[in-house]
Amino acid sequence: MTIQEKIDKDVAWVSRSSSMQAKLLDFLQSLKIQTSPIRNVERVLSHAGTVDDSAANEVTQIINAEFGKIDGEWH
Repeated sequence: MTIQEKIDKDVAWVSRSSSMQAKLLDFLQSLKIQTSPIRNVERVLSHAGTVDDSAANEVTQIINAEFGKIDGEWH
């Protein structure tokens, strides 16, 4: 069973109980607070102008090819 299938199954199970929905919502909200992203804009911008256009285009193409798609079906 894939992770997506496990999530779908658990969501279906939670959707049957309003008390479970409330507990899950509380958990997800606390999880979002705990995992707030660390911004690294300054570190990224410190490299501005150090990569030539050809290399930058290649990196952009690789990122779009590898990360610009969603695996599996999402509803």
